[in-house]
Amino acid sequence: MSTTFSLIAPASFTRPEILDQAAEALQRFGIEVRFPAQLQKRHRYLAGDVGHRLETLYEAYADPHTDAVWAVRGGYGCAHLATEIDWHRLSPKPLIGYSDLSVLLDQCHRHGLPAIHGPVMKEGVKLIADDEALRAASQRDLGALMGLLVGRNPESVTLTPITATTSATIEGPLVGGNLSTLASVAGTPLAFRAPPGAIVILEDVGEPYYRLERDLWQLAYSGALDEAAAVCIGTFDSCVPYGDLRIETLFETWLMPRGLPLYADLPVGHGRDNLPWRYGAMGRIADGRLQFRD
Repeated sequence: MSTTFSLIAPASFTRPEILDQAAEALQRFGIEVRFPAQLQKRHRYLAGDVGHRLETLYEAYADPHTDAVWAVRGGYGCAHLATEIDWHRLSPKPLIGYSDLSVLLDQCHRHGLPAIHGPVMKEGVKLIADDEALRAASQRDLGALMGLLVGRNPESVTLTPITATTSATIEGPLVGGNLSTLASVAGTPLAFRAPPGAIVILEDVGEPYYRLERDLWQLAYSGALDEAAAVCIGTFDSCVPYGDLRIETLFETWLMPRGLPLYADLPVGHGRDNLPWRYGAMGRIADGRLQFRD
């Protein structure tokens, strides 16, 4: 069964040549993408003003010839759209992306629409990278993404317990995404709040540790994690450490007093590995592994 994707550019601008390279690489992998007549209409560092980005979003969801809506990249700007979308105009196609898309994934889930936290389209260039390990990881993650679209869950993954025991069993909806993005919408109508019993996945890229700590503090004291059952740490690629401070220590500092079980080493984020998962679907942590369920 073939799958065709509608492309959207809801956030930052991407050089067209990168998108062309990614589309060609994805086609070799058996993935077809459909570009709208004008995907981007550059506005400052964004792919377009709010009006343009909204219209391409509506067109993508209305296209009867595509099966899913795929963001070409994150960056910055998705929150602009999330406050303006007429949700009744969106068909039940899954939205796919991560990073700045975290706010849209969360809003899709709240409005009863399917969403997948997974690679963005421009990362299709990894399929033709010189690095063999990067190519293999991209093939694996894109294969898992295609599996999700036909109802096949990813294989379970091993976690490292930080403030939890390997014998703990936790089951709840999988939510979360990019730490700095979710922290940035605290105090707005888009504020992230983990549903009761949720397993919250958090990742980030390129942030110094003091900013990560600020964002963790923001989430913790905004009440975003009050009803969560556990937190899983994804990758924090290219985040600048402070001395020998470990990312796990930052999470322990602000989450351990709240009694939240904490796990690390989830292969989700901006690094080589970005395992896709259905936003809001059930996850189960048992025997030190995260299992993906319907």
